[in-house]
Amino acid sequence: MSHTYLMFASRLSLVLLVAACNLEFGSRAPSATAAPQASSAPLTKETTRYDPERYEAALEALESRRQKLAARYVKAKGEKQKQAIRAEARGVVTSAITDTIFPAWMGTPWGLGRNSTATRPHQEGMVVGCSYFVTSVLQNAGLKLSNRYTFAQAPALHIQRSLAPARSDLHRFLSISPERLEEKLLKLSDGLYVIGLVNHVGFVVIRDGEVRIVHASFTGDQDVTDELLAEAEAVAASQKAGYFVTPLFQDERLIEFWLEGRAVPFKKLGV
Repeated sequence: MSHTYLMFASRLSLVLLVAACNLEFGSRAPSATAAPQASSAPLTKETTRYDPERYEAALEALESRRQKLAARYVKAKGEKQKQAIRAEARGVVTSAITDTIFPAWMGTPWGLGRNSTATRPHQEGMVVGCSYFVTSVLQNAGLKLSNRYTFAQAPALHIQRSLAPARSDLHRFLSISPERLEEKLLKLSDGLYVIGLVNHVGFVVIRDGEVRIVHASFTGDQDVTDELLAEAEAVAASQKAGYFVTPLFQDERLIEFWLEGRAVPFKKLGV
């Protein structure tokens, strides 16, 4: 990796994307609202209802499915069989996140401080910061992290580097409008992504010609929301500094971590 690239990445991670959820926006108290269960996009707290028992049952079923896939993966003969199982696993975990986990989190209040580390949707007495939302979703989906707090307290670029370390996986878009960003992202394959913004991080879903951002938003109702990327105020706030997008579960490395139940190590950009 070139010296110029390392300097560029380091400057961005330390200055542009300093702690993922250190905000300088208004401190209006987040509004607690009811929410979810799986539904079609767009997800809203009005169209989804959260049932804790059903959610936990869904996570248990997902874990059971993971273990069965893992057992098949161990017994697979040859790379062709392993590749097929990885592809199946990718579909399972991606669908679980978009169709079960995201809906459950809709309307969970955003916030900062000691109680901003919720591990479950609508956890009593808790709110969720943007990076803690990202880590909670991943862990709810069965992906182990070496240290959730290290991930959540890091700049977005470090989180992204840890999940998708290949240099080619980091898509940088500098000083373009959210509408132009949407156009560029539509050229990527459909799937899940992580987006790093100025002091903010969230998920991007590209599907059927539409680009949406799912994040614990400090704007609007200040809660977990699913909205069109081109219309998101948090995205617009990052236009001058830029946007950084990395794929999620689209490589062989991360899906193997999920399949095998291994913890993803934390890696700083450039290390």
